[in-house]
Amino acid sequence: MNKFLRLLFVLVIIAMLGASILQIFLPSYLGEHSGYGISAGWQREIGIWNLAVLIIILAVNIKYDWFYLRIALLALIIGGIGIGTNHLLNYMEYHSPVNAIGAFENYLLAIGWIVGWLIEHHSIKKLNASKS
Repeated sequence: MNKFLRLLFVLVIIAMLGASILQIFLPSYLGEHSGYGISAGWQREIGIWNLAVLIIILAVNIKYDWFYLRIALLALIIGGIGIGTNHLLNYMEYHSPVNAIGAFENYLLAIGWIVGWLIEHHSIKKLNASKS
C-alpha cells in the first residue's frame, strides 16, 4: 500500500478511535457542540458503529489485498461524501460551525481516498507491466 494511503488510514484510525471514545462515554458533551443536538443513545450508536468500521480499516492495513482495499476505499468514499453532505445540509440550515468543519473534513478525506486509490492503481499497473 502506498504511503499516502497509509498516512490517511493512520489519521482516520486515530480520529475515529478518539471520536468513538467521546461518543460512547461523553455523548451529551458531543451533542451540545453539534448542530444535531443532544441524543445520547444516537451518539453512542455512532461510536459503536465507528469501532466496527475501525476493525475493517485495521484489517486492510494489516494484510494487504488489492481487492479488499478497493472495497474499503469505495465504502470510505461513499461514506465521506454522504456524511459530508449531511453535515453541509445541517450547516446550511443551522449554521453550526461543527457541521461546517465536518463537511469540509469528510469531503477532503473522500478526495484523499480517491487520490490514494489512483496512486495505488498506478503502482499496481506499473508493477504488472514490469513483470511482463
